[in-house]
Amino acid sequence: MKITFHMPKADPDKQAKLLLQQWVKLKEPKSLPKAILLSVPFMILGGAVTIMITRIFSTVSLEDYGLQGGTITFTFNILYLVSIFLLLLLHELIHLILIPNFVKSASTGLGIQLFGGFVFSEEIISRLRFIIISLAPFLVISIILPIILGAIGWLNPGIVCLVFLNALGSSVDLLNVTLILYQVPKKAKIINNGMDTFWKVVDQ
Repeated sequence: MKITFHMPKADPDKQAKLLLQQWVKLKEPKSLPKAILLSVPFMILGGAVTIMITRIFSTVSLEDYGLQGGTITFTFNILYLVSIFLLLLLHELIHLILIPNFVKSASTGLGIQLFGGFVFSEEIISRLRFIIISLAPFLVISIILPIILGAIGWLNPGIVCLVFLNALGSSVDLLNVTLILYQVPKKAKIINNGMDTFWKVVDQ
């Protein structure tokens, strides 16, 4: 496993080799800004699902975040920034630990950039494992966690905000899962070359 501060770039020689071996390139956004734009519907959907879950256990309203009488009052708190950083870290670590042999893999790592973090791997992964890896942070942090905390009475406005932010931040993951579900056969394997995704039905 390695840590990088740059988005992994596709290797043209590796891409040519993959295509020669009959791997199929996934039709996906060619840049992160385009991926974020296309993921907006999933951002709305994920955020709505999380809010509906939290509303079962909590009566948190916009007034809890400083919105009163049409005006917004914002108080800077270093703990908020630390909490958001830890949330981003937890999100990426959940992705990471589900990748097979992530500790020993030289082609798997954690990326850190100004917009946040990301996990990458060029290991060959099954379609089902890829879907689980992609969905896990959303399911764990924005679905399961608020249900557990709500059930024991620990769902406060700060936690609601964090699980909601995670739901919004999971939108690209949800977009990727949708692309995989529609384009990749159930028994296929998946591999990445940089941030480009390829699939192939591999005989067992």
